[in-house]
Order: sequence, then structure tokens, then C-alpha cells
Amino acid sequence: MIIAVPVTDNMPSGPGEAMEIVIIDTDSSQERERYENPALTAVSGRGIAMLRSAMERNVEALVVGGIGQHAFEVARRNMKIYDGKGLTLDELSEKIKNGELKELTSFNHSHHSGEHH
Repeated sequence: MIIAVPVTDNMPSGPGEAMEIVIIDTDSSQERERYENPALTAVSGRGIAMLRSAMERNVEALVVGGIGQHAFEVARRNMKIYDGKGLTLDELSEKIKNGELKELTSFNHSHHSGEHH
């Protein structure tokens, strides 16, 4: 499975807040790509800008530390969304392969807390 993980300091973050995006192939446990999060330069719809970049790379799943309602609604139409809060990238790949990550069925970040990196 090809997954996108918005990360800050090697930990999953929100699509609109993460510093970079990591694309991982869980079948090989290999990182395919790492790039700056387009949300960092977006004027509005920051999470959506990140999701668009992931969709262009044909990802099948998104692993986040948190996700707001609008981004969740867009993402769930195009990919599975998993909760990766508190896990490292290495732990994520293994947990996805083993079916141990919880799939999110609703958004879990209701508003911006002012903590932007």
C-alpha cells in the first residue's frame, strides 16, 4: 500500500500543519519520496493543498496525527485515513502492514490551537 504521512520531527501531524510529507510503500517498507508540505505556502485550504499533492502521487491511505473536518471529508472520498498519533514513521509502516492501525471514521481535530510549526 502507498501511504502519505504529513510529518513534523518524524512524527505524524495534521495535513495543514506538517513540515513535510513522506510517501511510504508499506509492501517494501521503503520511503518513496519526501517533500515540503505544500500547505506551508497555501493561502487558504492548507490541508486540502497537502491532500491534493498526495492524490497526485496515487496514495491509497493517509496517516495523520490529527485531521480537521474539511480535510477529512475530502480525504475520505479518495483514500483510507489512519490515526498515527504518537507513532514514529518506522512504527507506522509496520503497524499498517500488520493491520494494527486504527482507521479514522470521523475528524479528530476541531479547530486550530495556534500551535503551528
